[in-house]
Amino acid sequence: MKVLAICAFAPPELTPQAIQIGRQLYHLDAEVTLLHRPAPASPQRFDQYPDFFERVRPLPVADPGPLLSGLWHRAALRALPGYGDCPDGYTRWAGRATEAAQAAARESDVIASFGMPMSDHLVGRALKRRTGRPWLAHFSDPWLNNPFHQRGWWSQQRNAQQERSVLAEADQIVFTSQRTLDHVMSQHPGAWRSKARVLPHAWDDAAAAPSALAPSTDPTTDPITDPKGPLVIRHIGSLYGARSPLALYRALATLWQQQPALLAGVRFEFYGYMSPDYTSAEALAGLPPGLVQCLGMVGYLDGLSLSASADALLVIDAPSATPSIFLPSKLVESIGANRPVWGITPPGTSAEVISEWCPGATVLATAGDVAAVTRLVESGLRELRAGTVKVSARVRERYAAPAVAAALRVALQRAIGA
Repeated sequence: MKVLAICAFAPPELTPQAIQIGRQLYHLDAEVTLLHRPAPASPQRFDQYPDFFERVRPLPVADPGPLLSGLWHRAALRALPGYGDCPDGYTRWAGRATEAAQAAARESDVIASFGMPMSDHLVGRALKRRTGRPWLAHFSDPWLNNPFHQRGWWSQQRNAQQERSVLAEADQIVFTSQRTLDHVMSQHPGAWRSKARVLPHAWDDAAAAPSALAPSTDPTTDPITDPKGPLVIRHIGSLYGARSPLALYRALATLWQQQPALLAGVRFEFYGYMSPDYTSAEALAGLPPGLVQCLGMVGYLDGLSLSASADALLVIDAPSATPSIFLPSKLVESIGANRPVWGITPPGTSAEVISEWCPGATVLATAGDVAAVTRLVESGLRELRAGTVKVSARVRERYAAPAVAAALRVALQRAIGA
């Protein structure tokens, strides 16, 4: 099978899309050509697959960037309806990419576009129209009714037209969770649902090595110690905006006042970017030294090994008034680390996956609910110390990269058959 994959973000760029789609293409049993933007220079790299472009043939197309620059660009974003928002800031790249990829599309058995950015789907649609090749459209997030992407009226109408045409013309449509599939397809003709499938994110711990970045566990260097050594709960990833650790800080303050012995030997470690609002929060300043440690950015492979050596991993999502439809890729990578996961998350996809991953354990609290987070920490620590928390091998295998890549191959074959 010859596949032309369209994904603007590609390894070694360190973005969730480059990591997740790169992972599936790396393990895909097919001849893959990847149409992508060259990764910008950055010290932060997705370095898990140094031979990525030996297994996947690159077709790089330079990104010309936005039509305007500087102050004119910023002014247009505010004042010009649809500028940089129909569907996103990659439409000029999409035009170039379409022209550059026509020969590769004609030589392929199937085209696969991976959004976000949703401009990838516009390339896929144009190449299908020009070549007649079957086409699969993969959505890592919803396009139109995405609660984290608000648009003005004109942009909303234009994006609705674009989304509808992509869903109508694609031979197969893929979403990362059942809730996302239901959310999107409920707004379109029922007949289209027959070509929609769920394909989750994947984990792969290949090339992860023990990290030298974990702080010392010497009791003389840790102000809150236990003769048996610390119990380490780690969060790997960025925290900003509504994805906030403040409820955890306040829960720990309550437990420190009421049950200080419970927190003896406990350390919460945060690796990754954290908003200054959270590193300098008053709620953090009031906690005993060493209980919470904000340790900054780490390399991708170091993050994998730090995850694997934690006693439990922490996932924090933004609060939501309705059940969350999103499956965070970091949650799937936490499952790959084979460690218990605590979720501070709204009801919905993440909560359901965590419950299935750690059956019968206290592992969930509603995002933003300090009382619920307090109960989670109290019961969760007791269960970890008692050794009663179990994880599901069946769930872990479901999200393994070879299994997800095999499911992607089946979906591509369905597109060809359609």
